[in-house]
Amino acid sequence: MNALRLSTLKSLIRQDLYYALRSARGVLFLVFFGAFWLWLFTKLSGGGAQWLANPEGNFIIGWLFDPDVARSLFVGRSATLSAFFLIAVSTTPFFVLFAASDQTANDIGSKYLRFLTPRCNRIEIYLARFVGAAILVAFAYLLVTVVAMIMAVMVDKTGVGVILMDGLLAGLSLIIYSLPFIALMSLCSVVVGSAGLSALVGISVYVVVLVLVAVIGIKMPQAADFVAYLLPNSTKGLILQLQWQTSLQSLLIVPIYVLAYGFIGWKIFSGRDI
Repeated sequence: MNALRLSTLKSLIRQDLYYALRSARGVLFLVFFGAFWLWLFTKLSGGGAQWLANPEGNFIIGWLFDPDVARSLFVGRSATLSAFFLIAVSTTPFFVLFAASDQTANDIGSKYLRFLTPRCNRIEIYLARFVGAAILVAFAYLLVTVVAMIMAVMVDKTGVGVILMDGLLAGLSLIIYSLPFIALMSLCSVVVGSAGLSALVGISVYVVVLVLVAVIGIKMPQAADFVAYLLPNSTKGLILQLQWQTSLQSLLIVPIYVLAYGFIGWKIFSGRDI
């Protein structure tokens, strides 16, 4: 394997971002992502999240998620920004699995990578596609986080300084949480030769594991906890608290998932016919 060249990696990342913004996958992701958040922001703009800070709303959030999450998000914080963050974290897997579905899939199916390998090696291609997908997802979530912060300043009575600090942590947390799912799609993308099939495989694996955890949890809770660690959702409880301390704790777990998924994907990609 040739040495990793930074200049080649940068060129491949730029090419991947350019392709992503012109491809059906990239355009559809941005359209669906934008439409979803436009609809949600219209609901939040009228102060629709304020009731979540009340005892009744706090109880419901605590029942659906965790009492610690309810207290951390909706006590002394902007209700609008907290509601945005709660929904964003909950929907991240499905948006990211779709956005990152075509890292190498279509190029493997079309044999396009044969035109790249004489000028760059496989590890450069593999890493560039992962970084390109991460940049696209990060840009999308940073953009909606900024919109949510502006809306929170206009709707809530929380101090601007608190909203700025919480918004910064929310944006970073969403990016951190998305990385393992992008790595999971790096693996799915090299297994199949179609972006659509890659997205279907990734979402199916995610849903099937969630169902297994729910079913096994009825009889064997400890075994269910073990199966749940197959997915990056184990970091969700830490990230949802929107605290610097718990977010830093999640940084110790996220690289494990990224390296595990990425390594398995790389072993397949390095040995398969492209």
